[in-house]
Amino acid sequence: MENRDKIVVLLAGGRIVQRQDGSELKDEELYALLPEDVKSHTVFQQWSYQPVSNYTLRMCGELISMVRGYVHDEGARGVVVTCGIPLLAELSYFADLVWDLNPPLIFTGSIFSAGSQGSETSTRLTQSIRAALSGSCTGKGALICIQDAIYAPADVLRISNFNRAGLLAFPESPLGVFSQPSGNYISLRFPRHRYIQKIISPLVRNIPIITASLGDGDVILRALVDKKFEELDGLVISGLGDGDVPSSWVPHLRKLVRADIPIVLTSRYPDGIVQATENYEGSASQLLEIGLINGGMLSPYQARIKLAVGISAGLEGSSLSDYVAGRQ
Repeated sequence: MENRDKIVVLLAGGRIVQRQDGSELKDEELYALLPEDVKSHTVFQQWSYQPVSNYTLRMCGELISMVRGYVHDEGARGVVVTCGIPLLAELSYFADLVWDLNPPLIFTGSIFSAGSQGSETSTRLTQSIRAALSGSCTGKGALICIQDAIYAPADVLRISNFNRAGLLAFPESPLGVFSQPSGNYISLRFPRHRYIQKIISPLVRNIPIITASLGDGDVILRALVDKKFEELDGLVISGLGDGDVPSSWVPHLRKLVRADIPIVLTSRYPDGIVQATENYEGSASQLLEIGLINGGMLSPYQARIKLAVGISAGLEGSSLSDYVAGRQ
């Protein structure tokens, strides 16, 4: 088979493989950007070049199924996925929750278009392929190759859409680095333990995120409760500080909990954590007491993806809460 013992580079879009006019680089152009010792190990495969704003969780699930086929059915040694930077952290985090195979799965991207000044296409592709070939990324789940290092998706926060150096913030140190921009991969540590879920039903999609802000009203929550809450699969609350919300939100949240709608409470801070330190109307302490799931240090975006995966894996009640909260 064409893909046996190769690193499959799945082109799922992103500026890393697109010119400024939006056209995609051809396979021969991409091969020309790779060092000679890497070319023979690499096969390019096309997927979707849709804007990241059109992606759904179900599309992401289809992508992972395709990647699994390359490895499980066709014997690929590993897979590198290119994608748009706005989707990089979330897509790789989703993949990390469901990737149950040992071969490496590495996501990469660039804020600069291929061929433009400052383009990182050659460097990022070379680094990702070298890391996949190294053997050091085997059994570590889905990974991100960015800024001359390899990171676990759970450790990544995006903080800029234009600054190469400040594109991502990292609460944890990298899993590994490269000796030179296109040099060998050096492993530094293992990622945290992951709980892999097997999806048994189509990925749910109706899990909105509602963010609290200064002087916020309850119009969105009231609309959900009064009109369409039966269509909700779940809900994520991005609360102030420790996870607090306006007091006017509490009756609506209580009604949703009574209707068995799973709700995850998170902090809106990029590196925040839910803390039940005070007890008043709308406090995190009260919200957890009425049945919201403690999202801990999950970002609102991670919480939404993890809740969707848990529901689609058939988890309910305390099993779903334990999974999202990281207790299983």
